[in-house]
Amino acid sequence: MANNGQTDTAVLVAMLSEHAAVNVRLALVADAQQWQLHHGQVTLDDDTPVKERAWRYSTASFLELRLPGPTVAALLRGDEQDIHGLHVVAPGPPPSSASTSRLRGQQEWDRVTTPWPRTEWTINRDANTLQPGHDLLVGDGPSFLNFDQALSSFLYQRPHDSNAGRSDLWRIVLPQRAGWLSQITIGPDLLTAVVDGEALDGAVLELSWAAGNERQSVDGVGAYRFALPDGLAHDSLLMLRREEQWLDWRHFPAPTYGRARDASVVWEQPGPELELLLANGEGKHLECKQEVPEGDSRKKMLKTIAAFASQDGGTVLIGVRDDLQIVGLPEKPTVDKQELQVVGMIRDSVEPAPPYESRVIDHDGKKVLAIEVSGGGQTYAYRDRDSQRPEFYVRVGPNTVPARHHEIAAGFRQAPTATTF
Repeated sequence: MANNGQTDTAVLVAMLSEHAAVNVRLALVADAQQWQLHHGQVTLDDDTPVKERAWRYSTASFLELRLPGPTVAALLRGDEQDIHGLHVVAPGPPPSSASTSRLRGQQEWDRVTTPWPRTEWTINRDANTLQPGHDLLVGDGPSFLNFDQALSSFLYQRPHDSNAGRSDLWRIVLPQRAGWLSQITIGPDLLTAVVDGEALDGAVLELSWAAGNERQSVDGVGAYRFALPDGLAHDSLLMLRREEQWLDWRHFPAPTYGRARDASVVWEQPGPELELLLANGEGKHLECKQEVPEGDSRKKMLKTIAAFASQDGGTVLIGVRDDLQIVGLPEKPTVDKQELQVVGMIRDSVEPAPPYESRVIDHDGKKVLAIEVSGGGQTYAYRDRDSQRPEFYVRVGPNTVPARHHEIAAGFRQAPTATTF
């Protein structure tokens, strides 16, 4: 099965029609005496009871409920439907195809992460879609400054995170629970993978690297171990597969590779972890600073963090020289104070607040501060303290450069790929 591609919308309509019931979240905009669909999320093969929600306002409504599959299929097809007492219409006939992405376990895309792999289909809205207003929302649900904040809170419990840039009319998610890697522990000489799943017959666990590979038959849920006499090789691939189809996988070009940390991967060797991260040198996903920067160097670091967040993520290491020598943070002020100083810089100069984690890595007694920035799926700006003018940047190789107009207009959004860690 391809990781990315296109699926006929008619196939999705038929698939939905075959389900007795599906879990649905709908965002609706008032249109005369009816409600037009602005965004719909559907989860297939999920029998988890839904705690129904209905936020009603004069200009917008947000619904979470369990609906018959044929009802959702009809709405996807463009037919009007009565849902939860509301007359709902779709904005014209849907496109003939939907974008398709098959994602591994723990892979974040558009603010959703699941422990198991999943397939997602997205259908973008067209020019006929009624646009929501920007007025205050006061009604049966919580109050919000505008529609975008209400949508973000309803979908992701992030009320202060704008969703103005989202363009999908439908998002359909199918969990793939046949088998997945629930935890991978990497030690100096041993990799332990915990396999979970509902259909593991015939599955094989394979660890591959440039010089070779090892395979183990999977006889059920449990822990499987690979000896690492020379440590984990750079660019290793751990794959749970059945014949020519992958069930789940993890790639280790470096333990973070500029992404939010994978909750399923536990590193028990912080020194080698840092060495792996530095293996490819500074580039599109990595920036090194010898110490907490000041002046122009500080501006460059903050511009780089904005670029990382606007694109597909990156890591800033503080305590590492440009030549990749690990020197560690100065003893004074304390490491905690230096970390707080960097956090304050980001808070004051990058808008909106970027998705990132800060942590301290101990390498042979030297402390290195890692700022791990996730791709935020929207545009982030560096705001100069003097001019207060927002500036937009992209990462090109090891350089941070001003974004061009068409890049800003596109919002820097990138689809997930099979090589994302």
